[in-house]
Amino acid sequence: MSLLSLPDIVGMLVLMGVLAWFRNRHKDERVDVWLLGLTFILIEMIAAAVIHASGLLTPLTHVITLDAYLLAAVVFGWAARRDLLPGTSHLPHFLLPAVPLFLLTTLFGLDMLSAGTSVLVASFSVVFGITYLLFFARLRRRSRSLLVIIHLTMWLPMLYLAASGRGREVVYWGLACLYLLVALSFRRSARPDCIGAWVIMVAFVIWAMCFLAYPLNLGHPYADSIIEQVWNIQKFFVVIGMLIVLLEDETLRRKHEALQDPLTGLPNRRLFDDRLALALERSRRTGLSAAVFAIDLNGFKNVNDTLGHQAGDLVLRRVADRLKRKVRGSDTLARCGGDEFSVIVNDLADPESCTRIAEALRYAIQGVRAPGSTSLPLDGSIGFAVYPEEARDGQTLCKLADARMYQQKQSRGNFAAGRISVAPEPLHNS
Repeated sequence: MSLLSLPDIVGMLVLMGVLAWFRNRHKDERVDVWLLGLTFILIEMIAAAVIHASGLLTPLTHVITLDAYLLAAVVFGWAARRDLLPGTSHLPHFLLPAVPLFLLTTLFGLDMLSAGTSVLVASFSVVFGITYLLFFARLRRRSRSLLVIIHLTMWLPMLYLAASGRGREVVYWGLACLYLLVALSFRRSARPDCIGAWVIMVAFVIWAMCFLAYPLNLGHPYADSIIEQVWNIQKFFVVIGMLIVLLEDETLRRKHEALQDPLTGLPNRRLFDDRLALALERSRRTGLSAAVFAIDLNGFKNVNDTLGHQAGDLVLRRVADRLKRKVRGSDTLARCGGDEFSVIVNDLADPESCTRIAEALRYAIQGVRAPGSTSLPLDGSIGFAVYPEEARDGQTLCKLADARMYQQKQSRGNFAAGRISVAPEPLHNS
C-alpha cells in the first residue's frame, strides 16, 4: 500500500489536532465523527509505515489497512448526514453495502478469499440488497429506483470479477464504489457554494480512482509511483477540505450574528437599514407604498427594576414572538435596541391600512405579561410613516415614525390608561 513516512503521520496528527481544537472551541459535533474516520486513516498510515519499514506484508497488517479504509468510508458517510446509498438515512440502508464488503476485505487480507467465496458473497449481496430495497425498505419510488441502480452498479461488476477469479479487483472495486458514494454524500449534504465540500468531494473521488487504478497498474513502477504520491496527498486534502468547511461555516455564523439581534434572533439595526433600502427600491419599481413602524415598549423599565434583567430578556423574546405572528414573511421585523422594535411593511396598496396594522401590533404587545407577575402589564407606543407619501428617503421616513412614536409616548394617559396610542396624524404628502 502507501509508502508513508513518519513526517506524513506527524502531519496527519497535526491536522487532526487542529480539528480537535476547533471542536473544543466551537462545539461542532460533526468534528467528532470526522476525527473518528480520520483515526481509521491514521491506523492505516501506521500499518502501511510498518509494512514499508519491515518490507513484509503480513496478513495482520494487510487486514488492518483494508478494513481501516472500509470503516473510514462508513464513518465519513455517516458524518455527511446522508446514507452511503443516497436518498435514505436509516441504519440498515447505510450498512447494506458495507457489511458484505467488510467480509471480502477481511478474507482478502488474510489471503483466504477464493473465487467461490467471492461469487457467493457478491451473489448474496445482489439478491438480498435488491430484495430488501424493492420490498422491505420504506422509501419513495424515486429513491428506491436510484438505490437499486447504485446497488447493481456496485455489485454486478464485483460478481463478474469474482467469477473471473480476480479477488484483488473485487475488493478494490468495492472500496472505490464506497468512496464515490461518500463523495456524493458530502456534496449532497453541503451548501452549493461551500468550497470546502467541493474539496472533500474531489479528494474522495481521487481516492476512489486510486482504488481502481492500484490493482490494474500493479507491476508498472512508474504508474505505481504516481498512484502512491496521489494516494498520500489526497488524504491531507480531505482534512484540509474539512477545515475549510468549518472556517466557511464560522464565517457565515459570524456574518449572521453581525446582522442579527442575539437575544430575539430578529434582524438588528444594520440589517433593518439594508432591508429598508430594498423596500424603498421595490416601492419605486412597483408604484406601491411602503411604511415604517417605530415601536417602543411602555412599562418595560418596571419589569427590569422589579423582576430583574432575566425576566426582562424573557419579556423581549415574548414580544418578538408575538410581533412576528403579525408580520408577513415579505415584511421585516427588527429589534433596533433596548425595548425598541421597528417594522417595514411592503406593497401597501392603501396607506390608510397602516392604522389597522398598528392596531394589530398594539394588541400583540398588550397580550404579553411579565413572568410570575400579573401586576406589570406591558404597553407600547407606535408611530408610522409612509413612503413616498410622507417622505422620500429612508432616513426621513424613520425620523418621522420615531417622532410620532415619541409624541404618543408623551401624550396624556398613554400608559396610565392601560392603552397603546397609535399615531393618529392623517397621512399627507411631504
